[in-house]
Amino acid sequence: MKQELLLSGIGGQGVITLGESLCDAAVKAGFQVTFVPFYGQEKRGGRTMCNITISDQVESPIISEANIMLIFDERSLHDYQELMDPNGTLILNSSMIDAEPTCQYGKLDKVPFYDIAQELGNPKTANIVALGYLAKLLPMIPYDLVAQQVERSFARKPKLIPINLEALKKGYELS
Repeated sequence: MKQELLLSGIGGQGVITLGESLCDAAVKAGFQVTFVPFYGQEKRGGRTMCNITISDQVESPIISEANIMLIFDERSLHDYQELMDPNGTLILNSSMIDAEPTCQYGKLDKVPFYDIAQELGNPKTANIVALGYLAKLLPMIPYDLVAQQVERSFARKPKLIPINLEALKKGYELS
């Protein structure tokens, strides 16, 4: 089993946090995981992207083609869509992306992550909604491990745990 993921967005959207949480849960599920984050030089508003490989064995940290690609903004779609596996799943944050992809893909999911987070009462949880969505697409990683990781991620801000767990569940129920 091998999954190659590419997650990208704008700095401040929580793409790296999402990737780290997913990786930690995958490690706890017993998989070999590589995580390679890329940051723009800007503190906020620059490009962020991470490559994630989840496998039964040690793999290259740089993906060749993303089986699953999660894109939060149009510029990221333009920059990275050519790394999409023609048979993979492309997930677009339809709250911020109006453009149509020009790459080949097996399945296209348009999900309004920010709109859903706004409905939950906190637009900053859009990345956790997306994490829940990804968790459903990666059934080899038990949902409970992902939820535990979300709790750990917000341990220093315990008031944020309930809304983030709600966002995770909402994303999981979408896919």
